[in-house]
Amino acid sequence: MPTDKNDLAQRIAICKPEDTVRGFIFKSVYGLVEQRMGNTGVDRLLQQLRVNKLPVDFFSYPSADFLRLLYTASDMLEPYYPSVEEAIRACGAATVTGFFKSYVGNTLVKLIGMNDPKRLFSSVDTVYSTLVSYGKRSYEDLGPTRYRLDFQGDMQPVYFHEGAHREALRVMRGNGTVTGTVLTLNHAQYLHEYT
Repeated sequence: MPTDKNDLAQRIAICKPEDTVRGFIFKSVYGLVEQRMGNTGVDRLLQQLRVNKLPVDFFSYPSADFLRLLYTASDMLEPYYPSVEEAIRACGAATVTGFFKSYVGNTLVKLIGMNDPKRLFSSVDTVYSTLVSYGKRSYEDLGPTRYRLDFQGDMQPVYFHEGAHREALRVMRGNGTVTGTVLTLNHAQYLHEYT
């Protein structure tokens, strides 16, 4: 089943002109399409989006453009995943891989190490502010292996962040679950649990 275009339109409608996403986040999604579908998939995606070239890693681009990319790529990737929601999660996971390979992500890993998700995610607002220009995020400790993140003013779908956060836990701990709860269109909470 394809992505919900009404949901996409609502998310684009709440984007402000100053809401931006770094280019390497875009490129991570293009990279996933290339991995699954080859260069012809990327060419088809660029044509559908009417884009002539790939973004530059550390330039900032409109969040509405990223939403269009995310939903179009997820539709194209759906045959490779059990559902379109899983395709969106895969796009989120791909952005984490791109982040950890980036200069900013690589530097962050060197500063905090790779074994403590709480250390990384307790600075969630700072980390995300290097990636996007919108939203406010907070961290709540819930015990030795649990915490909750609160994302306000973030127009990305909950599945996207679930995929990104699960991949971060996998990279750091090898396991863990992330359960997103939608509160409003641009407000969600994410419960992280790991062993």
